[in-house]
Amino acid sequence: MPRSELRRFFRHGMFPQLMVFEAVARLGSVTRAAEELHLAQPTVSTQLRKLQQSLEVTLFVAQGRGLRLTAVGCELQAACGELFDVIGRMAARLEALRKPPPAVLRVAAVPSARRSAARLLAAFCARHPGVQASLHVAERVPLADRMARGEDDVYLLALDDASPAEAPYRQWSLAHASGRELAPLAQQFVREVLLDGLGVDANNPPAVHEGGDDATIERRP
Repeated sequence: MPRSELRRFFRHGMFPQLMVFEAVARLGSVTRAAEELHLAQPTVSTQLRKLQQSLEVTLFVAQGRGLRLTAVGCELQAACGELFDVIGRMAARLEALRKPPPAVLRVAAVPSARRSAARLLAAFCARHPGVQASLHVAERVPLADRMARGEDDVYLLALDDASPAEAPYRQWSLAHASGRELAPLAQQFVREVLLDGLGVDANNPPAVHEGGDDATIERRP
């Protein structure tokens, strides 16, 4: 349709008129349409009259105490259904864009800390439904490269001085790249895991070690 024709619809405020028309056509009554749309009955009648004048057609004919759609009115009613469906889909797409993207917690771990990482992530996601999480498992050297590139939020690394007698799932340190601020979700994960989830005494928090390559928060028995 030429833009000049579209401007005609815009100038006459046709969408509100189509809303009124669709309600009257569906309900078969100006009075009932006015009640549904919370408009005065004269307002509905005026909108219908303006729509017919703009389109230069007759949409209704009187039938007893009600109204009957003309052939043109039936075509317009079908077109209104299509138009409202399009607008509904547009509104749904816009609503999806208005929502912030889901927060994703990215955790990486060395193979020996895989069990701990999976357990901690599962517990965290159970406490926060809707949170998305990923776990990447690799040896320490590849993880150091990932840390340098900032590919993950936190890292579970094996402790070099861990005693073999200690439970394997407790022989790890939690780390993140030095000089890079943790995302809010990662901060919450660290706080809950180390203070709440594992019952660490708030008066004796875990030690944080800053190094050239990473910042490490140790969790020991």
